[in-house]
Formats: sequence, C-alpha cells, structure tokens
Amino acid sequence: MSGQSGFEATPIGLDLGTMEITLDENSVNDRATIVQWAARELIDKLRIAPPGLTISQHPRMKYEKFSDLRASIWAKSEHEFLKPVKVGSKIFIRGKVVDKYIKRDRNYVVTEFETTDESGEVIMRSRETGIHVE
Repeated sequence: MSGQSGFEATPIGLDLGTMEITLDENSVNDRATIVQWAARELIDKLRIAPPGLTISQHPRMKYEKFSDLRASIWAKSEHEFLKPVKVGSKIFIRGKVVDKYIKRDRNYVVTEFETTDESGEVIMRSRETGIHVE
C-alpha cells in the first residue's frame, strides 16, 4: 500500500462484493428471537422474514474486504425496505464504498448495500456510515 493506511488507500466506488444467503427457517427464527420480533405469526403463518434480517451481514462484508480493519463503529444508518421476503428465499447483498471523510480526527467510511431476491428485485437498500479504526 506504499505507506498509505487502508483508509487512505480505499477508493470511492470500491466494490465490497456480493454475499448470497438462503433465509432458512432456523436462521430466520434465530434472528427473530435476537431482535425480539413480536409479529411471529408473519413467520409462522405467512412465511415472511423480519425486515432487516440481513443488516448484520453488512459489517461482515466490510471486514472481509478490509484486512487492516480492527473495528467499524456504527455512526449512522438508513434503511429502505421495499418488499417482504419469504422464508426459504435466496437473497443477494451487494455492497460498495460511496464516500469517505475525516471529521474530528476520525476516519469515516460510507457504504451502500442493496439486497435483491432470486428474481433480481430489490428488497432493501441501506446506506451506512461507520468510523474506520485500523
């Protein structure tokens, strides 16, 4: 990296890759329990997964891309839920770096994630800002 930190060397537009996930019944139920989702009948009767089920995968995608990243402190996030997703569906999360800046001597990285279903329809969009700690 020629003396640059990972933050300095990170280009705007950097592709964070694509993650494929199958929302099996166990993972959906585990996540619903963790977030204490009250609308269990949507899972049990309609087979609809809780919205935002995959948000916990976004940091994992960043850690896989940035080998020097020790911590990413969540500073801000915005999520747009566009379509419900069925239990058992296969989904795809794509991420990229859209901005970076320094504020109060802290390195901030802004990422966007788009989650699509098997047919390619967008089910969720996220924009997240995190403090990049090397």
